Amino acid sequence: MEYRFVHHWNYALGEDEHRILESAISLTTQPRDESFLQQAADFIAAYTQVQYVLIGSLSFDGSHVITNVFLKDGEQQPNITYPLQYSPCDAVMTQRFCYYPNNVQRYFPRDMELQELNIDSYLGSIFLSEDSEPVGLIALMSDKQIENAAFAEHLVLVLSPAIEEELVQQHKS
Repeated sequence: MEYRFVHHWNYALGEDEHRILESAISLTTQPRDESFLQQAADFIAAYTQVQYVLIGSLSFDGSHVITNVFLKDGEQQPNITYPLQYSPCDAVMTQRFCYYPNNVQRYFPRDMELQELNIDSYLGSIFLSEDSEPVGLIALMSDKQIENAAFAEHLVLVLSPAIEEELVQQHKS
């Protein structure tokens, strides 16, 4: 997988955050099974304290996201399929990373799910195959500004290579 730079945050990791990132690395080096995506989403939800964590694969035509894991307040929700068009996830597909600290609904007024879930803040990142082709994405969403978005991005980037491998494996099956 390609190396990804953390965006230009004016931020230094604290001791607890270093410990959490080390735990995330440890999670990725353990033997993995079909529950890994759930474990990764649970880990991210626990340490970012966002309301929603979504890990999704792209449909074969690339126009929809099919969730592999969808958490609300740390609880598994039924998986859904939704169109990329008019959503912040569509912006993730072209920009590779997006962060809307607040008022995300204003930028995507046609995204009814943002309104239904009362989403105010959104952080998303793309997942790529070994050929740098998009295979999926992650979205962290909340009804208030995501606290410490810089750390949330660090955490997502540490877990990304392992999540990408799992999505690629699932796509092949």
